[in-house]
Amino acid sequence: MLYLYIIPLTIAAFVCTTTACTQSTPGAASSVPGKPLASAPAESVCDRNLIAPQDVNGLLDQPVAKIKNIPGDPQSCEFSTAGFSSLTISVRPGHDMAAVGMYTSGKMDQYEKSVPLAGVGDAAVRSLSLNRIVARKGDLLCEITGRAW
Repeated sequence: MLYLYIIPLTIAAFVCTTTACTQSTPGAASSVPGKPLASAPAESVCDRNLIAPQDVNGLLDQPVAKIKNIPGDPQSCEFSTAGFSSLTISVRPGHDMAAVGMYTSGKMDQYEKSVPLAGVGDAAVRSLSLNRIVARKGDLLCEITGRAW
């Protein structure tokens, strides 16, 4: 039964890496060694429409009814249905290999075991313990997390 949740999350990661991860991110942080990180854009991922409800609709059991900013995290957006289903998608510029590399190197295994996920962005992993996919395209990190059940 878990596969019913993994397939939509995999599709969400694909959507993230083909929509938000391919769009221009003005004000994106630099990951070039020796260069200071730029500040993130003032508008949230939700406000900038980097990922639209139609991108997410097919991933949930009902149409997206609400889009919500995550307080304190302008790089994340929650898409929820009128029922219980929701996905939180985070688009984090300037994180390149660091986050995905923590998973693929095994450094995260004591906290969250994962497996590589082929065909999503430049590199991706699927958590075995949490309802989450972490994907990278270029220096843009996308995290897709489904509501726990």
